[in-house]
Amino acid sequence: MENDHPDLKFKSSGTDAVYLANVNIFFGVLFGLNVFIHDWREDKLGSQSVLQKCIDWFRQMYEGGLLGNRLHIAARHTARKDLDVQIQKILHYVAIFGDEADITALLNSGVVTRRSSKRTRKVTKPVTTN
Repeated sequence: MENDHPDLKFKSSGTDAVYLANVNIFFGVLFGLNVFIHDWREDKLGSQSVLQKCIDWFRQMYEGGLLGNRLHIAARHTARKDLDVQIQKILHYVAIFGDEADITALLNSGVVTRRSSKRTRKVTKPVTTN
C-alpha cells in the first residue's frame, strides 16, 4: 500500500555547529507554516515556546561544551537526540496534515529532504574460477 504523504527527513548529520544551524533554519521555517499556525497539536508536538526552549537548551549545552565542560558535553548529546526525535515527529505530522505549500517550504529550506522510497541493493558479481 502506497503512502499518500511524503517521507521527510531532517539533515541531522554533521558537527554540532552544523546541526545547530540546521535546527535554526528548520524551526524558522516551521513556525511560519500554515499547518503550524492553524492546525498545530501543541499537546503532542509542543508549542512554539516549548520548542524554542529545546533549541535554547541544545545551544547552551553546545556553548558550554566548547569550553570543555564535561556535563555540558554529555547533556548536549542527550539534547541533540531529543531534538532529533522531536523533529522526526514534527516531520511526520507535517507530511500527513500539511499542505503542499508547507512541504515545499520545508524542502526548500535545504535542511529537509524526501527519503527515497526505493532501497538500493548492492549487487555482487559472482566469482568465477578458471
